[in-house]
Amino acid sequence: MTSVLEALLPRQANNDYRGGRVPFYGFCLLFAQSIFSSTVHLLTPDSGKNSIGGMIRFEGTPDPNEAIYAIGSVSGANEMLLVLLFALVLWRYRNLIPLMFVFVIGEKLLRLLVRTLHPLGPEYFEHTPPAVLAWLPVLLFSALMLFLSIRKSIRS
Repeated sequence: MTSVLEALLPRQANNDYRGGRVPFYGFCLLFAQSIFSSTVHLLTPDSGKNSIGGMIRFEGTPDPNEAIYAIGSVSGANEMLLVLLFALVLWRYRNLIPLMFVFVIGEKLLRLLVRTLHPLGPEYFEHTPPAVLAWLPVLLFSALMLFLSIRKSIRS
């Protein structure tokens, strides 16, 4: 029998994943979503801020939108590093999947902190950004997948 701590932080990282199929495929789903999100934020000219996120364009000289896009692209670069970590876990270290759910939950909670510290009201957007709409469902999904992966792991 494995403890919760051992399921989250195994003594050795390996491909001996015992968390069950549902959390494994749930992790794959989060991986696919992260690939899309990081690619959009990193590679699109507006970092997805206007074209997908619905942020209004701002007026000014120099163009303030370019600074917003640059910051969005940096965020995309950070997301891409997380995607590479997801890929590494899927390839070689599957027993770290429960820990990765903890990271996803932590990232969602930090985004909530950022939105609380730096709130942008509806006047900044033409429509609600998809990331804002998906925030709570992804958080709850990740928490459920974490629970299922740990429950299955500590039973094995």
